[in-house]
Amino acid sequence: MLHLGSIRGTTIAIDFSFIIIVGLFVASAYNPNYGVHYALLWAPVLFISVLIHELAHAAAIGLFGYGPSEIVLGGMGGVTMNARRALPWHDVAISIAGPLSSFALAWVMTLVLVHVDFVRQDPMLIVFVPMLRQANIWWGIFNLLPVSPLDGGHAVRNFLRIFLQEKTAFVIAVWIAIVVGTGVAIAGLMLRWIFLALIIAWFVFTNYQQWKHYREHGLPGD
Repeated sequence: MLHLGSIRGTTIAIDFSFIIIVGLFVASAYNPNYGVHYALLWAPVLFISVLIHELAHAAAIGLFGYGPSEIVLGGMGGVTMNARRALPWHDVAISIAGPLSSFALAWVMTLVLVHVDFVRQDPMLIVFVPMLRQANIWWGIFNLLPVSPLDGGHAVRNFLRIFLQEKTAFVIAVWIAIVVGTGVAIAGLMLRWIFLALIIAWFVFTNYQQWKHYREHGLPGD
């Protein structure tokens, strides 16, 4: 684990799995027609995108008065950990804060590209800024899918907790995740987005495992 420091008590660290995933992404993006420098731009794009996303979660947690968090960039993205027992609508807002920050960053990059002349004239920035914009549009959309452990899945479950009992909210949320996730995985295969299909299929499997655990043992803490 590589510790980067802290912001207002919220610690930030990078797990080596994140470095490996970034390396694999850079390698897969390499195109001899563009050169290795184009592929390497994906490293800061991924780092900035995931970090801003997780910082938005931490900021929302702090604004609701739950104190500092622990951010770890790892695997396919990141996680913001905080030992809170939040109101359901607080958790909805905290979950949505991440994707909203991704869309906001994409919007800022659009403004920069349109209004900042030197960005359009710099050979690196004219590639980097649109890449960062596009990455955050897709990262925001991906995280809004109502499939746990994505932000959309957490938001759906916590939204249901506002009106329903914990068990009922869990059952509805997990089956939304299974049904929607299966549809997205099939669509990904049809469009030959194999990586997306595999990730979502894994999430569907983990949600099904949660359902089986619930049937046999109930919710944790019951």
